[in-house]
Amino acid sequence: MTPFPPQEQRRVVSGLQVGIFVAALDSTLVSVALLSIARDLGGTGLIAWVIAGYTVAATVATPVYGSLSDLYGRQRMMTVAILIYLLACVGCVFAQSMGQLLVLRVLQGLGGGGLIVLAQSTIGDVVPPTERGRYQAWLSGTYALAALVGPVTSGYLTAWFGWRSVFLVSLPLALMALVLTRRILASLPRPAQARAIDYPSIGLLAAGLSALMIALTRIGQGARLHDPVGAGLFVLAAMLLGAFWRRQFRTSAPVMAPDLLTNPRVLWASLSSSLVFFSMIGGAVMLPLALQTVSGDTPDQVALKMLMHALAVPCGAFFSGRMMPRTMRFRRNMVFGALLAAAAAASLALLRFQSPWPVGVSMLLMGLGIGISLPPGIVAVQVAVAPTRTGAATAFLGLARSLGSALGLACLTSVLFAALGRSADGSAGTLVAQAGQAQPALAGGFALVFACTSAALLLSAAAAMRLPQRQSPAA
Repeated sequence: MTPFPPQEQRRVVSGLQVGIFVAALDSTLVSVALLSIARDLGGTGLIAWVIAGYTVAATVATPVYGSLSDLYGRQRMMTVAILIYLLACVGCVFAQSMGQLLVLRVLQGLGGGGLIVLAQSTIGDVVPPTERGRYQAWLSGTYALAALVGPVTSGYLTAWFGWRSVFLVSLPLALMALVLTRRILASLPRPAQARAIDYPSIGLLAAGLSALMIALTRIGQGARLHDPVGAGLFVLAAMLLGAFWRRQFRTSAPVMAPDLLTNPRVLWASLSSSLVFFSMIGGAVMLPLALQTVSGDTPDQVALKMLMHALAVPCGAFFSGRMMPRTMRFRRNMVFGALLAAAAAASLALLRFQSPWPVGVSMLLMGLGIGISLPPGIVAVQVAVAPTRTGAATAFLGLARSLGSALGLACLTSVLFAALGRSADGSAGTLVAQAGQAQPALAGGFALVFACTSAALLLSAAAAMRLPQRQSPAA
């Protein structure tokens, strides 16, 4: 596909930023409002699923949207994703029980997961490889800013207007994204010939990923590894995903082309990025919880303290993107960003949220490091495949990042609840009932959480070291 002129490139990217902002904002918007939702709707045992349900659905949707957009065009699939998201958003405003809210959050995830991968794939369509770092930095910065502004916005809205306003504020943004993307993406060329959809592959992938994500989330809620239900879900996931993988070799329109896993540049870049997203959960979800439960901050106080961390991530992403054009050296940025964030996360573990200013500096440096790591991962994957495979490769990276987020949520909450020494319901109930009481177990639990976050970032740097120092676009 012929790259667009620079002025048209900027116009397309500016429109895509709205869609990215909506999806990323909603992934963390409810984090600070969780305690208020649980007190209002009850169902404390389901509190973790309000976030996890969105993550599960977005993970399942990501590879499907990527492949279908290669077949039917980015604009059509973007419209579908935004409409699904809007419908679910309206429902969340009027939810009357935790069960209803959970179902609607799953529906939101099915829409939100498409917005991110479609925006990133479109960059690969309209921007030449040597300039993608700069534009992907815009999207990565927008994503990170929205994901980390989510807790800030949620804190103020919950304190002033109640938790339902958290979902209400997303409606005008989603409508704006619908109008802008339909107008801007209309100039993109459509595929010459659409192929049939392989529905059995989509069904196998959706069922397999759902079983895997539910099993991981149950672990995050305190379920033991040898729990029969969890073990059964892992076995079911392995069987379904194995059947899906075998089918990809036999179908004419694979949802996830198997040759992506034989490409080492795609594999290592995706692994490194997934570990960064594993760690972003520490910033987007665990930091607000730690500030509320250990420090006893109110939602609006948490919002103010999170602002520094929220602004650092897009600043790091913009800085990283400006360094990449024409050099095509992704490894340097990915390794440096991961190491910086790892050091900051380790300092948070040592400080235990007892010293406000040092904690603030650590939050700032962690955000900068994560931001620096984001843009090079996307471009490294896109330039490793042929232009006709941009959507599938970007979707593969999106799936890896979503799985990293889900695994991060499962592992970090599991570490926290294990430190509390209670069952799943009891652990969640402890966060609700003991918030602000400065319990030593809570402080120790969050110290372990950020120690694990630091370890994941070190592994991300190690994976990035397997990439070549300089990459050339694939033919």
